[in-house]
Amino acid sequence: MDKQVRKRNLLIYFTAISAGILLISNLAATKLWDLFGIPVDGGVISFPISYILGDIIIEFYGQKTAKHIILGSLLVNIIAALTFWIIIALPPFAGTEGMQESIANVLGFAPRIIIGSLTAYLFSQFSNNYIFEKIKQKTGQKLFIVRALTSSFVAHFFDTLVFEIVAFLGVLAFSDFLNQAIFAYIIGIGIEIVLSPVEILIVKNLRKYIPAHKVEIAKIADQATEK
Repeated sequence: MDKQVRKRNLLIYFTAISAGILLISNLAATKLWDLFGIPVDGGVISFPISYILGDIIIEFYGQKTAKHIILGSLLVNIIAALTFWIIIALPPFAGTEGMQESIANVLGFAPRIIIGSLTAYLFSQFSNNYIFEKIKQKTGQKLFIVRALTSSFVAHFFDTLVFEIVAFLGVLAFSDFLNQAIFAYIIGIGIEIVLSPVEILIVKNLRKYIPAHKVEIAKIADQATEK
């Protein structure tokens, strides 16, 4: 199979997974779990995967494609939230009334949670893309994991800051809010660091399977020529 065809086919999977991870994280965020007495939202478990996926997409498809995937994922989740709210508002069929509350608890995103999540997603993903791209212009194809982790550290900060303020400030006691925000950031970064060897392995194998993003290579080459 031609490498460009492979690259196009993989992009379809990457796009679907990106939208799915955001939706899963939003659903998981409705669950607060106990970490040594500190409330932590469930979305922190899956959301770091979106940064890993975002880094891979920028590396092989470029910043413009990554932006379109971010906006597409956002649109899918807005449609999902609206659909869930409509479903919950519909009158339950006779005999299923007992399920209504359970469905509402799982799918009925609190407005603050969904607004906080989607706003934080835009801030964090765009900052992740920008920083990753700027570092790549300096390093070329080298030091992928340095680019990935550096951009993620900053992006996780914006994500945690925006989401926690919009979703939980004033809902939780301030001490619980502060502890949750700090631990959410630490856990998110920790998960990505733990998964970094897997990320390196994926990128290494993808470089054999599909071509690198030519626009980025050209941009780096032009800068080198100017110097």
